[in-house]
Order: sequence, then C-alpha cells, then structure tokens
Amino acid sequence: MAAKRCSCPGFRELPRERRSHCRSDSTHVNQGASGRLRAKSIGLCVLAASAILASVASRAQRANENAITSAGDAFGTVVGSQTIGLYSPTNARGFSPTQAGNLRIEGLYFDQQSQGSNPYLFSGYEMRVGIAAQSYAFPSPSGIADYALRAPGDSSLTSAVLIRGPLDIASAEIDAQLPVVNNFLSIGLTAAAERGFDYNYALISNRRAISLLLRFRPGSGTEVMPFVGYIHNTEWEQTPLVFADGTHPLPLFNEQHLPTQGWTDWRWNQLTAGVIARFSMANGWSLRAGLFRSTDENYRNFNPLFLEPMLNGIADQVMDVAPGRIATSYSGDLRVTRTKTSGNHRRELTFALRGRHVERNFGGDSVTDLGPINIYQSASIPEPPLAFSAPSLDKVRQTGIGVNDIERWKDLASLSLGILMTNYTRSVTAPGTPESVQHTTVALPTVSFTVNPARILTLYGSYTRGLEDSPIAPASAVNRGEPLPAAPTWQIDGGVRAVVESHLQLLLGVFEVQKTYFDFDANGRYTNIGEISSKGVETSATWTDVEGLTLVAGAVWLRPEVTRRTAALAATGDVPIGPVPGTINLNWDYAPRSWRGWGTSMQWTWLSARVETSDDRYRLPPLGALNFGVRYLHKLSTHQFSARLDIGNVTNATGLTLASQYLATPQLERNYTLTLAADF
Repeated sequence: MAAKRCSCPGFRELPRERRSHCRSDSTHVNQGASGRLRAKSIGLCVLAASAILASVASRAQRANENAITSAGDAFGTVVGSQTIGLYSPTNARGFSPTQAGNLRIEGLYFDQQSQGSNPYLFSGYEMRVGIAAQSYAFPSPSGIADYALRAPGDSSLTSAVLIRGPLDIASAEIDAQLPVVNNFLSIGLTAAAERGFDYNYALISNRRAISLLLRFRPGSGTEVMPFVGYIHNTEWEQTPLVFADGTHPLPLFNEQHLPTQGWTDWRWNQLTAGVIARFSMANGWSLRAGLFRSTDENYRNFNPLFLEPMLNGIADQVMDVAPGRIATSYSGDLRVTRTKTSGNHRRELTFALRGRHVERNFGGDSVTDLGPINIYQSASIPEPPLAFSAPSLDKVRQTGIGVNDIERWKDLASLSLGILMTNYTRSVTAPGTPESVQHTTVALPTVSFTVNPARILTLYGSYTRGLEDSPIAPASAVNRGEPLPAAPTWQIDGGVRAVVESHLQLLLGVFEVQKTYFDFDANGRYTNIGEISSKGVETSATWTDVEGLTLVAGAVWLRPEVTRRTAALAATGDVPIGPVPGTINLNWDYAPRSWRGWGTSMQWTWLSARVETSDDRYRLPPLGALNFGVRYLHKLSTHQFSARLDIGNVTNATGLTLASQYLATPQLERNYTLTLAADF
C-alpha cells in the first residue's frame, strides 16, 4: 500500500501520484494557526484513541500476518505491511490500475483522489487480472486492485504493531475491534503515528492517522458498514524529483544523498470515508451498495526538480511551488443480483448502477529556474520569491448503468456476458478562457468464459472494453498538474490454470492491452500523441505442503509498442519508456512445526533491461534484489507475540527504474526492518 514499505519484492513502489504527477487541486489552505491547530487536534485524537484501544480486553490477530502464505497466486497480495507479487495498484501489465481508476473496495467501484490508499483503514488488497478478474461482473482493462476493509468481527481483539526501519522509519500502530451488541454492532478503531515514512521524497516526515469502522447486522443476511479514515502528513527538506530528458542516459544516484533545502516542506491530509451495505432478499435476490468519499487536501507545497541530468551529474534545478489545493470525489456502486441454481447449473444476473463526481484544481504554480546544479554536491540556495497565478478547475461527472449475466455449469464451463453504458462529461475552466467541455457516451461490452477439459485444468479467456482515466501531466511538463480526459481502452486475454490437488496451482496466460499513449509533444506539453499496446505472457505457481513450506513464483514478459500520430520530443523509437519487458518474482516461506515458532522467508525480484531514452538507443541494465527475513511467533494462552527482522536488498544492488513520465527513482540500498507485534 502507498506509504507503507514493501517487504518484498525489494524494489521501491512506483512513485506516488503526489510526486510523479504533481497532482494539483483547489483553493488556498491557510497553513498558519489553523494548520497547527489541526495537527495538534490529530495528535490528541491519536492519543485518546490509543487510550481507548488499550482498555479493550482482547486476543489476537496481527502477530501472524504473512503475505506469502496468504497469496492465492503470484500477481499481487498485501497483508498488513507485507507485499508480494508481480503487480501492484500502480503497475499491472505495464499500466497503472490506480491511475486508470480501476480500484474497488470490497468489490465495489471506488474513485480515489487521496494520494495512495489508507493502510490503517484497509487490511490489504489483491490484484485481479486474468482468470481472477472473472469473479467480477464488470471487469476493467489494466487490472483491478481490490481493497479489503479491516472489518470488525464478533470477538474482542486488540493488536499493537511497532516497526523500526527501513532507514529512519519508526511507527506505532494499535487497532482493536469491540463487539458492542453481540451479533448486532461491532466497532473497529485504529490509531497510528509514524516518523520517516516518506523517506523516498523527504529527509524528515511525520504522520498521524485514525480510522473508525462500524459493522451493523440488524437481521439475517443484512449488513451495513460505515467507515472513515483520516491521515495528517507533514514533511520537510524535500528530496528533488529527477526527470530524464528521454535523450541522454541517466547518472546513477542515491535519492537520500541529493542536495536538499531546509525551507522546502509538504503538508497534506487524506480522507477516505463511505458506507457499504449488503442485503439478502427472497427468491435469490441480493443487493450490494457502496457510497464513498475521497479527499486530498494540500497546503502550499514545494517540489524541487532536477531536470535533464547528464552523466557528469549536472542538471537544471527548478523550484515548483504549488498553492494550497483540494481534490474531492463522491463515487458509488449499486448492484442487484438474482441467483438461481438448478442442478449443476447456476445463473447470476446482475444489474448495476455506478457513478462519480470529481472536482479538483490544478495550475497556478510558482515556478523558478534556479540554474544548473551538481546532483552530487550540497548547495544552499535562498528561498525564491513566490508568484502564484489563478488555478484552473477540472470537473468530471460519470455514470454507468449495466447488466451482466453469468452462467456456470459446475466442473464443466462458465460464460459471462455484460455491457455497461457509460456517460462521461468533463469540463475544464481556465483563467481567461471559455469553459471547455468533453462529453462521451459509450457502450462497454465484456465477455469471458472458462472451460474444464479435465478435472485439474481450466481454460479461460475474456474481452473487455473500458473508458479509463488518463495520467496527470508531470511536474516537468509545461502543462504540469493538468488532469487529462478519460480515454478508451480494450483488453483481450486467455490462458490455462492447473490445480494439482490442493497444494499446487499453475497458471499460464497471454494478454494484449491497448490504450491511448500520452507523452511530451514537440513543445514539451504532456498530451495524447498516439496509441500504446502491451502484449505479454504471465505465469504464476504456488506450492504449499504440510511441512510448513510455501512457494509463490511468477514471471511476466511484455512487448510494449508505441504508434505515434503526432511528433514527440526527440522520440524516434517504438518502445515506450516505463514498462519493464521482463519481471521475475520468487517468494519462499518456511516454518515447520519442529522449529517451535521460528520461520524464515526469502524474496527475489529481477527486472530485465529497459529503455531509458525515447529513441531506444540506451537501456538501463538488469536489476535484481534479494530480501531475507527471519521471525519468531510465540503463543501464551490465547495471546500471540511476534518479532520479525527483514533485510532488504541483501546484496546492496544498485540501479534505477524509470516511470513512463520520465521520473527516475533509485533502488533502495541495503536496509533493515524490525517488526514487533502483539495480540493481547
């Protein structure tokens, strides 16, 4: 999850939207007395919540979290602070499900404006691609990231988690669930404080978080779950964002050692709230609904940029200061399903209604060119005068109404047909220009099938069309921060899955995804310049045995290709910057009973060579990282305690990754993380 370290595969997550896109959103926010008051209030809330949680009698649940043993395949799983898999919400089959708007909460459509998901509100996520996506009545191209809430149950539970590392991170988290009225009302409450969490982008960072979930079950087959999660973030001494020029090879650098300025800071608040309801009715009818609110509130924030670095370390230094902004969205998903079973045949007919309303500001930045700088040498620079301009306003209203029919014949086959009629309207109001409006109404069909030619084999295939959100223009573009209009997408995939008994599962799939391609045009504007296709092969293998051994392995091989309709800045190649042609991810966990609570884990991820210039001339070398972990789990009566030491990047491998918007990020050096968890 965003802002939580990846214990595996060892590579840094792709840059968060806040940074890579320089997300720009609304009106000025006073960062004086009201900001200090808000920070103090959040701190008091965390302390109060901690006192409440500590008083709750409980037993266990966080001490034995394990992403490897929880994974059903190699495509992506998060449990607590542990991450494994080939894909993540920011990277699936060469694209970003988060940027595309393909997020779900408990399977329901959710539009996220906050900068990354809330790790204190959600217990984890699963990536849904290939055959795993066929459980959704309305799948999406580019994959789906489905988040699970920390739903409170019927037992009194309290857990505390302390983490030290990597680097300067120190965090404390306490969460509990309390059944207020047995089988009717339960409460879940989480409070957390963290230091150094944003080490990728600042030398000093702090956060305070609190979340609350209520679970009502007023009758059999009825459940209503309202929730809210709030995070207050502050940081100082911003590390510069390094953008390649797409023409020259990049110098190797360590982000924590880049020159920083003491007067640069970032402050922002994240809110995720909503309510989910489930109702079972007579004659096989059921209803599931979700209404969600997502807010990202920014103060005046500094974005130091190092542009076009040369191999000698000389880059152009630009200070981009964004005014205070706020991005908000309401989104909702309503599904009514009729299920009918007759013998070995089962039919699910689903009617759906979904929509969202988004408002966000962008532009108005104060941009100062500070001249050349050596990225390897410290330099003290005075704060430049600020000159903000009027921002622009971006509004999106989108609705969809659809029907999907799934026919299943037990152990034989399944067929799913669906269509979602989508109405999309986007308006942009910029200073001194008339309002620009884009309106699209499009039918989005989907079809998928499975066939079981043998007991252990399942053949599958699907075709899906979508209307997906586009990238936000990066800070290095002349139209920095501009949200670009949604664009059509289609995907076709197929493959075979073999389940050999219950302990071994193999999967081989092929796919092709086609989307609109965004890049810098000849004038340095980030815009639609063509089409991009990503063809690939993905594999997954999972193995478990009674001796405590779990293996999760996967690989994906991509062949991305760009077709340009308009001239791009110094671009002559047909391979896009960003997607990695080859990725291998191996995970191993071993905890036999004879070890009496001890266990070990190992994760290895390898990235193939990938282009770093838009003429395909230069490539970043292959990069591999090895992680190793050892843990001890102790049970005392009904309580559990665990200690875990993870060593990230054991061999201290060095290298860079390059996002599609030319933002370069280095591999984190060898690091250590100690996690202590207790279930009282």
